[in-house]
Amino acid sequence: MAAGLGAACCFAAPPARAAISAQIPAECGSLSAFEAELEQRLGTVSAPEATRVTLTPEVSGYQLVVEVGSQRRELHDASCQELLRAAIVITLALLEPKAEAEAEPPALAESASPSAPPSAASPASSAASSESTPRTALGSSASSFARPQVAFGAGGGVHVGTLPRATLLLEFDVQLQWRRFGGAAGFRYLLPTSTVDENGRGARIGAVGAYLAGVYEPWPRLQTRVGIAAYRFSATGLGTLEPRDGSGWELAPTLGASFTAFARPPFWAGVGVEGQLNLIRPSFEILKYNEVFHVPPLSGSALARAGVVF
Repeated sequence: MAAGLGAACCFAAPPARAAISAQIPAECGSLSAFEAELEQRLGTVSAPEATRVTLTPEVSGYQLVVEVGSQRRELHDASCQELLRAAIVITLALLEPKAEAEAEPPALAESASPSAPPSAASPASSAASSESTPRTALGSSASSFARPQVAFGAGGGVHVGTLPRATLLLEFDVQLQWRRFGGAAGFRYLLPTSTVDENGRGARIGAVGAYLAGVYEPWPRLQTRVGIAAYRFSATGLGTLEPRDGSGWELAPTLGASFTAFARPPFWAGVGVEGQLNLIRPSFEILKYNEVFHVPPLSGSALARAGVVF
């Protein structure tokens, strides 16, 4: 009798379930609701592999990563709610693709589970195999990922090296980005500073510039840039009987990195640093006197940016 009860207990034990962990921002939805929906959709699926769902903000929107054992799927979209729906579909497909492919038609699935999101009612296997992206908040197709996203930003900081003294830097920046690669261009203004020697002679120098750079994001929120910058200098002589004006040009390759500290589409904000090697370096002198300033070979900036992305 005891042996019979023991066998009955063994046969009644529930099947092994996958260990599921999820990280979801508060603005995207309820973590408990997501876990409950996923458990309900899993049903009696047996999968001993660990499952991890991670949804994190980035400059262009949000990034979804679904990992089941050694399998990994990654999607990007401006709408985290759509990515959350897609996470359920992809998780089901990776855990039990055959069971999902043989599941009841979408119409019956929707009537049986009215609380399930519309995108989750479609066969999960097709979503995972094609790695198609979710619909956007406007209901358009996920083909929106095929087009680059545009970000506009403005910033300010400190620039050292190009002018006689450390000075305020103001910047307007435009980025065109597709997935992890892209390009950036912008304009900069360096507030004029002065230099005067022991004889009271010198110059007041300011600059305006433009830059063009290639962009790469090795990890979410971290961006690197390699490019070239050009500045036009305007100078006024100091300590002379007749003030004289002058101008010059600087050309420099640049290398920079930035970190996006805040990202809640369409808004973003971050900080960055940049160094430049001044290949063309103008010098300024007062006629019949001496040189009063020569641009050094190295200069750099530290700045903060904020803007919107579309």
